[in-house]
Amino acid sequence: MTHTKLIITGDLFPMPCNYGAFSSGDIQTLFGKKLCELFAEADFRICNFEGCFTDNDTPIEKAGPNIKAPISTLAAIKKLGIDYATLGNTHSMDYGTQGFSDTCRALDENGIGWFGWGKNAASVRNSVTFTHQSRKITLYNTTEQFENKPTPDRAGVNLYDEYRVCEEVKALKQNCDMLIVLYHGGIENSHYHSDIMRTRFHRMADSGADVVISQHTHAVGSQEYYKNAYLLYGQGNFCFHFRKDVTPLLAEGLVLELDITDNGFTASPHRILRTELGCAYDEKQELSAFYERSRMNEMLISGDKAASCAFNKAYDSDIQQWARLFFYAFRGKNPADDECKKTLDENEYVHYLKRSYTKQQILAMQMFLRNEEFHEIGSRLIENLLKEYETEDLSK
Repeated sequence: MTHTKLIITGDLFPMPCNYGAFSSGDIQTLFGKKLCELFAEADFRICNFEGCFTDNDTPIEKAGPNIKAPISTLAAIKKLGIDYATLGNTHSMDYGTQGFSDTCRALDENGIGWFGWGKNAASVRNSVTFTHQSRKITLYNTTEQFENKPTPDRAGVNLYDEYRVCEEVKALKQNCDMLIVLYHGGIENSHYHSDIMRTRFHRMADSGADVVISQHTHAVGSQEYYKNAYLLYGQGNFCFHFRKDVTPLLAEGLVLELDITDNGFTASPHRILRTELGCAYDEKQELSAFYERSRMNEMLISGDKAASCAFNKAYDSDIQQWARLFFYAFRGKNPADDECKKTLDENEYVHYLKRSYTKQQILAMQMFLRNEEFHEIGSRLIENLLKEYETEDLSK
C-alpha cells in the first residue's frame, strides 16, 4: 500500500526576535531535531504565512498591527521544506499592493507555492492541486473579511461566502481524490468555536471537503469527525512570536499529520511547544485537554445539556477578553473614559464601559450586529465615513 504524508502547520512567520535565525537558515535552533525530522519525512508541507515578505516600509492604515518580515528570512522556511502556503489571512494586505507583489515574487523565487490571494478580485488563486502516488490532492483557502477584500483594481483574498465557497468545494472535489480546506477565521485566543463556525465546517464537509482546518485563532481548539470528514477547530500557532508574553494559549500549537492511502486517511495531531526563538516537539504529547474539549463538543452536538452548558460557559469566558476593546470602540471619542482608565483596574474599567450604555443603546447595537440588513447598512456607513477622512481632518 502506498502512502502520501502531509504536514500542515498553523501560523508561521518570522518576527524581529528570530529574524537572524530565519535569515541564516538555522532550522535546528528554530524548530529542534524532532520537528525537523517530522518535516523531512513528509511528502508535502503546508503552512499559513501570517504577514508580508517585503522590505517595503509603508504599511496600510488599519486598526491592529501591520506584520511583515524581510525577504531574507525565507531562508529557513525554504530549508524546512515548506511546499505550499496559504496567503488568505488577516495580515496579507498589511503593506498594500507593494507587499503583495513582493511576497508573491519572493515565494515564487524560493519555489514555494501559494494560494488564497490574488492581484484583484478576478484573479484570486483560491486553490492549488498536486499529484502524488497517483493521488490528486487539492488545497483550498478561504478567510473571513478583515482589511483584505479584493476589488477590480486591488489585491485581496478569497473571502468566505457560504454559497460560493460550498459550490467551489463541490466542483473541486469532483476532480480530486482528497480536498483539504484551510479556513482562516474563528475566535482569536479561544479554545472554543462558535455555532456559526461549526455550521460552516459541516456545510463545507457536506459539499465534499475531506478535511477542514481553522487557523487564525492562535489557540488550540478541538477536533470532530463529521460523517467522513475530519474537522479541526483551531490549530494554534506554529512559529509566530508576535507577542512577547507567553500565555498558556500561545505556549502550544498543533502540527497536523495526514497519512493518505487508497483506503482513506488518518489525521494525527502533534503537540508543539513555543520556545524562545521558535518551537519544539512536545515529547510528552500532552493532549488531554484537547481531547476533552473534543469530547465535550461531540456531546454538545448530540444534545447533551450539561456539555452544552459547560461549552458555552467556557466560550463566554474566553470571549470576555474582547469586552474592553469592543465597548470602548463603540463609545467613540470620550475624554471621561480615558480619565477613568487611569484609575481603574481592567475588570473595573470593563464594568464602567458596559454600564456607560443605556439598555436601548445596547439593543440598537445588537440590532446592527445581528440583523443582516442593518449589518450591511452599518458597514456601508463606516466605509463612507472613512472616505471622508481622506478628504478632511475628522480625527480631532
